[in-house]
Amino acid sequence: MRNRLGRAVHGEEGFAIVTVMLAMFALTALSVAAVGFAVGSQNLSKRDQNWHASLAAAEAGFDDFVFRLNQNSSYYLSVPTYPSATAWTPVPGGATNASFRYSIRDPNELLTKGTLTVVSSGKVGNASRTVESLVRRRSFIDYLYFTDFETMDPSLYPTSGSSITQAQAQAGACTHHYYDGRDANCIDIAFAGFDTINGPLHSNDAYIICPGAHFNGATSTSWRGSGGLMYRNACGAGSPVFANPGDPHYADPLTMPPSNTAILNETRPYDGVGGGGCLYTGPTAITFNANGTMTVDSPMSKNTINGCPANTWNGTGARPSPVTGNLPSNGVIYVQGVPASSSDPNYTAGCPYSVRYQNSVSNPLRAHPLGYPQANDITTYNCRTGDVFVSGSVKGQVTLAAGNNIDIVGNLMYAGDSNGQGEPNGSDLLGLVANNFVEVYHPVNSSGTDLATAFSSCGSPTAGPRCATIDAAMLSVQHSFRVQNYSSGSGLGTLTINGAFAQRFRGIVGTFSGGSLRTGYAKNYRYDQRLKHLSPPKFLDPVAAAWQTATWAELRPAWCGAPSFTTNCP
Repeated sequence: MRNRLGRAVHGEEGFAIVTVMLAMFALTALSVAAVGFAVGSQNLSKRDQNWHASLAAAEAGFDDFVFRLNQNSSYYLSVPTYPSATAWTPVPGGATNASFRYSIRDPNELLTKGTLTVVSSGKVGNASRTVESLVRRRSFIDYLYFTDFETMDPSLYPTSGSSITQAQAQAGACTHHYYDGRDANCIDIAFAGFDTINGPLHSNDAYIICPGAHFNGATSTSWRGSGGLMYRNACGAGSPVFANPGDPHYADPLTMPPSNTAILNETRPYDGVGGGGCLYTGPTAITFNANGTMTVDSPMSKNTINGCPANTWNGTGARPSPVTGNLPSNGVIYVQGVPASSSDPNYTAGCPYSVRYQNSVSNPLRAHPLGYPQANDITTYNCRTGDVFVSGSVKGQVTLAAGNNIDIVGNLMYAGDSNGQGEPNGSDLLGLVANNFVEVYHPVNSSGTDLATAFSSCGSPTAGPRCATIDAAMLSVQHSFRVQNYSSGSGLGTLTINGAFAQRFRGIVGTFSGGSLRTGYAKNYRYDQRLKHLSPPKFLDPVAAAWQTATWAELRPAWCGAPSFTTNCP
């Protein structure tokens, strides 16, 4: 009995069973907790997944709108105006519970700004998100620099005695892209190794780019390339520098409109839809003033239509002084040539004027109604063409177009541009659209000596033109942006452009020798980032350009403090 009691007291069999049972209980509790956590977080994971997927669904709504608009340019008229919306539409592409719906803010925005604002919501399960996007056609002003042909303007070739002239005698010999067989005698223009382009760039043609040139924005071409290169290197060993890897990349060409007549049409009497601009006739000088007015000298304008300021002259008596008035209500100014028909209210026979440039006795009498050219200037001007001579400080938004040339005769800057670097946060905006040349005024005499202009001094030669600053989006429909007499005179300094310019042919602004400026201007071009979502009034668009998203941002749901279709707050 004593032995049995001893074994019972000192044995461990019962404690081992209790330990095993406690361990099994702990493991079971942990398993239950893990399963419970997984089940409990399943809804959170699903909601997070739906939250991200609903943004993709909202973007699918944009894609649907842009696709339909590219198929039918009037599609936007059938889309509800915000806050109404289209019906929820399943996102295509297999089994999914994602859907979208959208509306537009204001259909009239297309008429006034050339853009449409789209509000699109995406929904997946109980999650919904809303984004707003500005869409517009792909535009010339999407780029700091755009050209159709990377060759010199055919109108500037010599008129006799060269193989180039013989090439020009063939119909359209140089009005071809490189990849379409442009004549070998045509003068293609290269980007030099010291060139720096501070903005996006596109050409329908094939670039020639020398080693060392810097491209600090997206660069595209409509040439498919050769030998792995999307540009032509005809300047020796080395490579240019592109900010974006893989540039230049391919992009579809942009087609120039045949003329700027669409802007002329905006000067008709206001009819509640369009019109209301200023129409001037014959050579016209316009100076923009920092108070939002303009001073106009247009002696041959007899009928400016919408009460626009004018100083019509009948050719007898004292010549009337320039007149100052408000910018047109629709922001459009057009300068046309003198009509050929005597029944036109703006008709004038011949050139019945005798005028001195700037009313100075040191200048000879001219038949030109503004007295151009100044004494000894070799540049020629016609007394009846639609030329505009512009300078000043722009306050407001305006597009100035010319049936012939636009001559920039002095600094042309925004009123809010105090440092010559544009107006990145302002609302002033200027468009210059010429059927022929947009050019910087640069008079020289027959000896190649620079004559006086109104540009500011920047440390270049003591006599003659100085540095020029232009704040504008510019378009030359048939020719180029250039500097007059660019190969004559001395090195003038720097030409600063804050904006964008587009041209049919490559324009020339100066010449260089050994990397140094010899004549004309050095380039300092900067893209106005506002042009990604703003446009000067009635600025011309490419022919049949595709619609694309310019900007987008997410909207907070209505119950989070802003209008929206969505019902869930982030």
